[in-house]
Amino acid sequence: MEKLLDILSNAMQVEIDGYHFYKLASEKTIDKKGKEVFSSLAEDEKKHYQILKGQYEKVRKTGGIEFKDKKVEFFKSESPSPIFSEDFKKRIKDMHFEMSALSIGALLEKNSIEFYRKSAEESRDEEVKNLFSYLVQWEQEHLKALITQQQYLKEAYWQDARFFPDI
Repeated sequence: MEKLLDILSNAMQVEIDGYHFYKLASEKTIDKKGKEVFSSLAEDEKKHYQILKGQYEKVRKTGGIEFKDKKVEFFKSESPSPIFSEDFKKRIKDMHFEMSALSIGALLEKNSIEFYRKSAEESRDEEVKNLFSYLVQWEQEHLKALITQQQYLKEAYWQDARFFPDI
């Protein structure tokens, strides 16, 4: 039980960190669509935190969690630019913060995915596995959107910065 509480506590901190990062990103970006998407990502992290906090409290009271399969609310966007407006690409040379936010966000999501995947694999309890597998899927959708956006903007950003890496 103590190990599960530690895992849940660490998971809650991961979500708090993600929430604050995406909230900052939504406040800092000047792109309207970017503000909306980063704000939505922050709200997702807050939802994850609430789920984890609820499970933490259940473990403290009952010694176990109660998590049935939930439907994952996937981040939806079929646009080649899922986070920023199309106009954003035209102004890319001055968007250093936003490009950094995409990279940092992707790292946060990758770390979260790995943490939740490992937690699921190490658990013998089926409901714990379900909880962490659910969070893995949700974070994978965030990561997919961030990487899609990075790839869409990368060449334009490099050209405007006169950066031509040897590939």
